[in-house]
Amino acid sequence: MNTICTRCGSPDVSCEAMINPNTNELRNYTDEAFLYGWCETCGFGSILTDTDEVKSEIEKYFRQFMELHVEEPDYAVCDIVWKDSNKIETVKIGLSEERGPDGDGEIFFRCDSLPELLSLCEYGKESFLVTEIYSFELFE
Repeated sequence: MNTICTRCGSPDVSCEAMINPNTNELRNYTDEAFLYGWCETCGFGSILTDTDEVKSEIEKYFRQFMELHVEEPDYAVCDIVWKDSNKIETVKIGLSEERGPDGDGEIFFRCDSLPELLSLCEYGKESFLVTEIYSFELFE
């Protein structure tokens, strides 16, 4: 796991879990326990993302798409988290600088390739991180 804070990129994060207070034994955690947490580095409660898991899901969805189609997808439908506000937004990210409609407002961001899309899952120079993939699609 490579779970990080989406505000600052730090792995020094904590999340909620069910602990036996008498033995300090970890009993359970909910599915959403890893979505929100506390970052010791930036001192904020924030959305957490497991970058390795998100990249693995993207690669899985891409393989599934390619099994059904003869051409690569034009875009991915993803959730992003804005670093500054920590708000989640569902967007379309184009997978080619050359394909698809321009200026229609449908494509939020463009990548040159699948590896570039995967890099958007890591904390980097962009003002957002990709935190979930829903599908790959072709333009009509």
